Amino acid sequence: MKRSTFKILFYINRNKQKKNGKCPILGRITIDGTNTQFSVKEDMQPELWSVEKGCSIGKSKECKDLNLKLEKLKEDLKHHYNKQVERNAYVTAESLKNALLGIGTHEVMLLKEFEVHNKEFFQSIGITRVKGTYKSYNTAYNTLRNFIRHKYDSDDISFSHLNYTFIEDFDFYMRVTMGYKANTRHMRIRMLKYIVMRAIKKEVIRNNPFADYYVKSSEGERRWLSKEDLDIIMQTPIKRIRINYVRNLFVFAAFTGLAFIDLQTLKWSEIFTDKRKMQWIRKKRSKTGTEAIIPLLDIPLQIIKYYKGSGKDGKVFDIGSYSLVLLYMQELRKLLKMKTLSFHQARHTYATTVCLSNGVPIETLCTMMGHRNIATTQIYSKITKNKVDEDMQVLEKTIDKKYRLPKQMQNIPYSNNNNQIQSK
Repeated sequence: MKRSTFKILFYINRNKQKKNGKCPILGRITIDGTNTQFSVKEDMQPELWSVEKGCSIGKSKECKDLNLKLEKLKEDLKHHYNKQVERNAYVTAESLKNALLGIGTHEVMLLKEFEVHNKEFFQSIGITRVKGTYKSYNTAYNTLRNFIRHKYDSDDISFSHLNYTFIEDFDFYMRVTMGYKANTRHMRIRMLKYIVMRAIKKEVIRNNPFADYYVKSSEGERRWLSKEDLDIIMQTPIKRIRINYVRNLFVFAAFTGLAFIDLQTLKWSEIFTDKRKMQWIRKKRSKTGTEAIIPLLDIPLQIIKYYKGSGKDGKVFDIGSYSLVLLYMQELRKLLKMKTLSFHQARHTYATTVCLSNGVPIETLCTMMGHRNIATTQIYSKITKNKVDEDMQVLEKTIDKKYRLPKQMQNIPYSNNNNQIQSK
């Protein structure tokens, strides 16, 4: 298809000069020799207007702001032109003006669609979604809204304006203007990408602005406890009942891999016994909705037996709010004289120290952890390799000077001339 000739020109209408001496600025769109005019809704003194450049030559802030607006109109017109060529393979000067003025068009707006998503997400909290992730989406929405106001001086932007540059500018805004760390930036870009992919599935847009953009976040630090640290937590006598209770919940999580929210909502109906009398937990994770199938080892079985009857409404445990548990976790950390201790370390400890370090296949661990993708589980495999490095450093210190080579080898320098084995 032959591409149309497309031109944009800005000029002042000197025939309609106002009492203040200014003339209205008009825009002219020309496609294949046919043109149409539209009002820029701005005025300018004739002596400050360049006919050749089609813009103001003034140095004042007013003149500079006007030129920025004209450049923005040019970019918008080019965008609408490319969009109409792509969708209809046909474009006229009049259709382009209508698109610019919003006549006969219905643009789906990014932030509006983001709001719809967040409302739907909120309604799913406690069913297939968790409140923490909802808060993260709200934070991502607020960051995106502030960026659009900062960059475009607008309350929203249509999906049709999204492109590779938009994403790069958003990342730059978070990195430089806001000073966000890498993982924070990447998480919010991932959430934007989810909203975009959702719009594509709803056929709001056809092209994917993320097609050539790869979100590469550094892997979050997953801290696990060594067997020695886990033993200290399990065997240290604790007199305070509430701290002892939280300690036992932590140990239960360290031998089942349950996250706090899943432990808090664990019900007896989610525990079953197989034909071999082995007890299992079969539970959908609150965070992802994927099912985790976990064998109950001896230690968690003992904890369940000890606290049997304490839970309410069919729950296994009676667990208070996360903030309250965090307070007791801090007390536990001080009591055990540990540098760091968080409840989620129990889940990481289950994956590394309890399972992978004891030969559990990564495919099996993926099912027990309730991961959607085995790639998530493989992160723990990398951590276990780091753990091997740590263990080897300890081994190196342990065997240092315990083994020695013969003195003869120590005293005689090696050279090619004193080889003891020669070919005959």
